[in-house]
Amino acid sequence: MTDTPRLSLPLLAAGQAQKHVTHNDALIRLDGLIHLTVDSRTQTAPPVSPTELSAYIVPAGGTGAFAGRTDQIALFEDGGWTFLVPRAGWQAWVIDEEEHNLWTGAEWRRDSPLSSLGAERWGVNATADTTNRLAVSSDATLFNHAGSDHRLKINKNTAGNTASLLFQSNWSGRAEFGLAGDDDFRVKVSADGSAWHDALAIDRASGSAALPASPWAAGANLLVNGDMAINQRGFAGGALSAGAYGFDRWKAVTGGANLSLSGFTIALTSGAIVQPVEPALWGLASFAGQPLTLSVDDLAGGSLAVTIGSQSGTIPTGSGRRSVTLTPAAGDTGVLQVRLSPSAGAVSFARIKLERGRLATNWAARPLSIEQMLCRRYYLKQDGQVLIDAYQAAAAASRQSLSLPVPMRATPSVTATVSLEINVQGTDRGVAAQSPERAYAYVTAQALGRVRAAFDAIAFDAEL
Repeated sequence: MTDTPRLSLPLLAAGQAQKHVTHNDALIRLDGLIHLTVDSRTQTAPPVSPTELSAYIVPAGGTGAFAGRTDQIALFEDGGWTFLVPRAGWQAWVIDEEEHNLWTGAEWRRDSPLSSLGAERWGVNATADTTNRLAVSSDATLFNHAGSDHRLKINKNTAGNTASLLFQSNWSGRAEFGLAGDDDFRVKVSADGSAWHDALAIDRASGSAALPASPWAAGANLLVNGDMAINQRGFAGGALSAGAYGFDRWKAVTGGANLSLSGFTIALTSGAIVQPVEPALWGLASFAGQPLTLSVDDLAGGSLAVTIGSQSGTIPTGSGRRSVTLTPAAGDTGVLQVRLSPSAGAVSFARIKLERGRLATNWAARPLSIEQMLCRRYYLKQDGQVLIDAYQAAAAASRQSLSLPVPMRATPSVTATVSLEINVQGTDRGVAAQSPERAYAYVTAQALGRVRAAFDAIAFDAEL
């Protein structure tokens, strides 16, 4: 044996000449290894001007004399570098980190968090790793105060990241609360660790709370006929010319649109649709400066471009409730134009909802009778036929008053067809609106006697 088994110190051989050389070499190594101090364990290249006190733990990626010496101890002695392979239990003080390090047999590890740098990993009755750098396995964990308060802080990088507490069952997520993907506080639950449902959401700006998964707690929809279930015009789906209304309250913009409805699924193949929204309908003077969230169910085929007033955004494709929040600018006063269009190609989705605030809540349909009245504020298709049958003198007129079922937004324009007319003076017959609440049908007799006129397909239009 020529070296000692632990520190690899050179041994003197019997009858060896110049024994002092070997002896001094052993002393130099002892001087370096006992109470070992190294300059760094992260410096990949040897220093340009080393001294007899220079020592390093060579990191991965070493260059020059350090190449291929990963984790070895480099000592500068007698004008050159000596490399020693550590044994489990060797210890070293790293000067630039002010940390005590221990060789485990596989890696150099901080022995204890003695400085502000702390330990890279810390396991308490558990094994920590590069993801879970602090791991604790115990029946309970206590964080106590040090005289007064105690605050647990969880910090994330940006709004789109997550800072939360996750509760698992057999390593599968079941509940989570915190800032998950944005800066609103949320409580979420899952039955399988894959599909998650927001149970509670609190707006970061206003503090308003919502229960997105509870239909009874859903926010009010500022859109009328968001599911396009009301179709007074009898729109069969397909091409819709620019400016024309199809399903109640929805019209095509410049260039037209192509859309259809199957069940509750809306297919928007091309173009764009828009709904003008009146602040006054919801008791507001303006939507300017108020965050508004537009959401749809089960968006497929691509993302959906959304414009609210002068502000635009995008809803990404995906199942469940998908949303985007936009805040109308100061100039977005009066009627607000809400526009939807495919970002590219055709898309499908269901149940469009616009609500105040930054949180998207679940869909909750208004009672059908209320939704119909809201639609009839803008457009009314009169059921049945209006018949005037009278005996009149020549040039005398007969009228029949019509009460509209709901006050319209403004005095409407009226269209109708005439399916029967007898003794009518020219074309002096028709249906006219007097106010947002009342209209009348009229006919003028051409000659003395019975005069008749029947009006069908009467429509009152006060659309924006």
